[in-house]
Amino acid sequence: MAPSSPRPELPSVAAGRAWLPQGRALTEREFAWRHRVVCVLLAGHLPAIAIITVVTGRGPLHALLETSPIAGLLIASLAPLPRRAQALSASLGLVVSSAVLVHLFDGSIELHFHYFVAVTLIALYQDWAVYALAIGFVALQHGLMGVVARSSVYDHGGNPWLWALVHAGFVLAESAVLVIFWHASEQTRDVEEGLRAELTEGKSSVRARLEETDRIRADLIATVSHEFRTPLTGIRGAALTLLKRGDRLDDQSRHRLLTAVLEQQERLSRLLENMLTAARATAADPSALAEVDGVAAEVAMLAGANRPESPQVSVVVEPGTVARMDRHALHQVLANLVDNAQQHGNSGGVPIVAGGREDAGVWITVSNEGRPLDHVDAGRLFEPFTQAASGATRDAEGMGMGLYVVRRLVEVYGGTVDVRSDGGWVTVELHLRSATAALPSSRSELVAG
Repeated sequence: MAPSSPRPELPSVAAGRAWLPQGRALTEREFAWRHRVVCVLLAGHLPAIAIITVVTGRGPLHALLETSPIAGLLIASLAPLPRRAQALSASLGLVVSSAVLVHLFDGSIELHFHYFVAVTLIALYQDWAVYALAIGFVALQHGLMGVVARSSVYDHGGNPWLWALVHAGFVLAESAVLVIFWHASEQTRDVEEGLRAELTEGKSSVRARLEETDRIRADLIATVSHEFRTPLTGIRGAALTLLKRGDRLDDQSRHRLLTAVLEQQERLSRLLENMLTAARATAADPSALAEVDGVAAEVAMLAGANRPESPQVSVVVEPGTVARMDRHALHQVLANLVDNAQQHGNSGGVPIVAGGREDAGVWITVSNEGRPLDHVDAGRLFEPFTQAASGATRDAEGMGMGLYVVRRLVEVYGGTVDVRSDGGWVTVELHLRSATAALPSSRSELVAG
């Protein structure tokens, strides 16, 4: 027969156990110092009981008999036993000490308060077993001794078993109060640990953000100082040449200088537009729609006009493809991707913009023949101020903001962007929401999307 699966625990049973202290929550170090305190106080009862026994006229032999069980339990509590066995031995030693003191003072009601002190002390173990031991011992010992030697536990009349239940009930009530205090302390500790964990996580997050901010700031300063200085230098040089030698230049040279000024101005405008878009791209227009084929055709036409020496961009987009995205945002996304393909693609290669509808929305790809990308480079391309080829030897200018702006705009409108490299082609693939799909209404939905 196959072994039967264990019966699931009832919720009420599990909740009850959660309320009861188990003792296992204590670390070895915590248990060691608490057990040491209990054992020291238990050991202190031995000379105190011996002195009281002699002073009350019972003699040394009687003192030895009274302290022997306590000494035996103390030795057991110090033996190399499991933690619960040590705790039970020391706890039983304390309640036995209470019983001996009550007996030595002929059942004086005042001495019964020692039981409450003992129960409070054994609460250090935070284990329901020691409470159960104290309650059971009081009920049994008071009942039996009340029948056998009534004066050793009671200084009044009445049914000994009834009084035993009353005394055990008071110990039970004290144990319940201590358990409530323990549970409240545990809840407070859990809250403190949760707040401490959140504070630690918050500090780590803030530290990481500060480090990221410092890195971006350093990259921004270094990149802007290079990327902005280069076109400004070109514009200044062309302007000075036209100003000082314009009357001695032929029409072709003047046209070439003016064209260079316009190209550098266009480059500066594109850099500034990308930076401003990256800073402002935080919210989406819920009613925005854009015809992908029309926007792609415009981008291809402008790319051909801006780079007449480069091959014309090929557009293969399914007619009627509409994406839920602002037309200007889609135009900037495709313009950045096409510009990236023209800059970093192989000389003479034709960038291809393709797109169409799918079950989940709209897909768009921009592909070009170019240097293969490894997994690490592909993952870094969409971070700000990052290029596949960095450093002084890179073969293309740029701030590394184009693909970062693409990612920001696409994600704001609930889409995704990815890049892959295979067969000598590098392809950036976008997935956008279709015209019938709703835009994300919250940040959590945006991240999930």
